[in-house]
Amino acid sequence: MRTSSCVFRLVGVIGLAGLLGACGSDGAPSVSASRSGSASASGTVTDFGSLFVNGKKFETENVEVRHDGVMERCTINPVTTCGLKKGMTVTVNGAFSGDQHTATSVQQMDAVEGLVQSVAVDGLSLVVMGQTVLVDNTTIIDNNIPEQNILNLVAGTDNVEVNGHTRLNGIIQATFLEKKLVGVTPEVRGFVSNHASGAATFRIGNLTVNYSGGDINDMPTPNGNSWDGRFVEVKGTNFVSATTTLIATKVEPENQGIGQVIDEFEVEGFVTRAGIPTGNIIDFTIGTTLVRTTANTEFRGGTVDEIVVGAKMSAEGRFDGSTLIAKHVKFHESVRLEGDIASIGTNSILIRGLSGITVTVNRQTEFKEIGSGTVNDLGDLAVNDHVRVRGRVAGPDTVVATRIQLRSPDRDVDLQGPVQSIDRDVIVVLGASIDTGVINQFESVSGTSMNRAGFLAEVRVNSLVKVKGELNGTTVTWEEAELED
Repeated sequence: MRTSSCVFRLVGVIGLAGLLGACGSDGAPSVSASRSGSASASGTVTDFGSLFVNGKKFETENVEVRHDGVMERCTINPVTTCGLKKGMTVTVNGAFSGDQHTATSVQQMDAVEGLVQSVAVDGLSLVVMGQTVLVDNTTIIDNNIPEQNILNLVAGTDNVEVNGHTRLNGIIQATFLEKKLVGVTPEVRGFVSNHASGAATFRIGNLTVNYSGGDINDMPTPNGNSWDGRFVEVKGTNFVSATTTLIATKVEPENQGIGQVIDEFEVEGFVTRAGIPTGNIIDFTIGTTLVRTTANTEFRGGTVDEIVVGAKMSAEGRFDGSTLIAKHVKFHESVRLEGDIASIGTNSILIRGLSGITVTVNRQTEFKEIGSGTVNDLGDLAVNDHVRVRGRVAGPDTVVATRIQLRSPDRDVDLQGPVQSIDRDVIVVLGASIDTGVINQFESVSGTSMNRAGFLAEVRVNSLVKVKGELNGTTVTWEEAELED
C-alpha cells in the first residue's frame, strides 16, 4: 500500500513477499476503533472470487498487484486473477472494518527462480540453484509441467519458479511450482551463511553467491561474516551450475525498515526459532517475524509445547512495530497422534490403542527428541517409546508424518483428525471409532466447555476433532473431545 509519508517492508520466509505498513498522511500509524484499522496477511493464495490468503477473504477492486517484476492495477475475480495462481505466496495489504477486509495492494514473490540441477527419483524433491525444494501432495504444480509431475522436468535444461515457505539451511517447502519458459531471472531468497567479506561471497543453502560486482548499497557494510543470519534477496544474470555459484547483480535485505504498527496482521510459515514457554507464554519466530503469545492467546490444533523449530504455523494479532502479539496461533499439520509405539515397520509405525492407523514416514519426516539422546530416523526408536506425531491425511486410515517427537513415558493417547462419519454418539476419525457416550468433557472451537448434546450438534463430517484418553492395557479410555479450527 502506498502512503504519502511512510512505507515499510517486512519480507520474510513466512510468505516470501513484501509487507507494507499502513500509515496516515503524517506518518503515524492509522489505528482507529477496535473493529477497524490496518490489515495485512502474508501467506498462500487459497482461492479467488476476490482474493483469499490463508483462507481469509480480501475484497480486491482496482488494486495494485505486483508479480514477476510487473505492476498492474486490476480487479481480482474468479475469471481475472491478475497473474496470480493458487498456491502462490503473497502479501496482501489494506484495511478491515468489522469482518470485511479490503486490499489496496498485493505483492507476489517467489522463493527461488532458476535452473533445475536435479530431481529426486521418488518425486518428493528437486534442487533448484542450490536450494532443496520439497514437494508433497499440498504443492500445486502448474499444468505447464507435463502431467503436473516434477519427474518430467529435465535437470540441467529446465528452469522453474518456486513459491513456498523457506526453512533454515536453504530448504523450501513448495506451495506452487511452474516451469519458466521465457524471461528467466536467476534469483533466490533465504538466510545468509558463511559470509566472507574478503572474498565477497556467502551461501544460501548450497548456493554460493559472489557479489563482488553487484549492487549491495542497501546492505550493511560487509565485515567478516557480519551478514550471517540475515534474510536477503539476491538477483543475478549468470548462474554457474558446475560450481553452484550465482554471480549477483544485486543483494538487498528483505526485512528492512520494520517499525510500523499494523492493527491486524497474519503470518504463515515455518518456525525458525522457539524459546522455552512459561505457561502459555512463549517467544518464537515464524520465518523472520517475531511472535509472542500471552496468557490470553488462543491455541488452535496444538499446545504451546508443540511450538518447535520446523513446525508449520500461522499467527494473527497486532504487530506492535517489532513483534506480533498473537491473538491466536494455529498449527497447520491437522493430524496429531500421541501414544506408545506398538510396532515398527520399514517405513511406518503403529501406535498402541490406535493400531488401525498406519503412520508412514518419508525423507521429509523430521525426528525430534526431548532430553538426552539423538533421534534421526525410525532406527532410533523402539517399541513402547512414547511419541507425538504431526502429519497429514494420506488415506482413510493412513497418515504421512511430517514430524515424530520422542517424549517422556506417559499413558496419554491423543488422536486429532477430520471426522469421517457420525452415527448417533459414535464419530469415526482416521478409521478409529470414538464413542462419545463415554466421554464427559467437551470443548468448543473457542475452548469453552460444552455438553455432549452441544458437541454432537456442532460436529460435522470433515470437522477437525481432537480426542484425549488414557491407555489401559491395549484399550484407550477416552476422556475429552474438542472441536478444533
